[in-house]
Amino acid sequence: MHIQFRIILAVASLTFALAIWFPNEVSADEVRQAKVTQVIQDVRILPSDASPRPAVVNDNVHQGTAVQTGVQSRSELTFKDQTITRLGEKTIFSVGQGARTIDLGSGQILLYVPKKSGGAKVKMGPVTAAISG
Repeated sequence: MHIQFRIILAVASLTFALAIWFPNEVSADEVRQAKVTQVIQDVRILPSDASPRPAVVNDNVHQGTAVQTGVQSRSELTFKDQTITRLGEKTIFSVGQGARTIDLGSGQILLYVPKKSGGAKVKMGPVTAAISG
């Protein structure tokens, strides 16, 4: 009986230690870069230090780089924490300077933020919306 109790106590302690050690939330750095996962029609990457170019699937979008969709065009971006951003037509989108911040220059987006990922902040002109839980 005492041996079983010690084994259960050791396993419970190890499980508790691992649960504390593994992060529950994804770091803010994981929402500073996205990957283009869908391109429909005219989608362009607008780097701050280069000329605009057509977007292709698996392009990386970093801070300082914008994505622009044209008329009847759409795109989807996926972040490392599985946050998904879908861009509608005539949209200008960029990853914001702050942690977990998205800047929407114009247009419309659909934003999916997984549970326990820390939420997100969307800025559009003078309006800021925060999403959590």
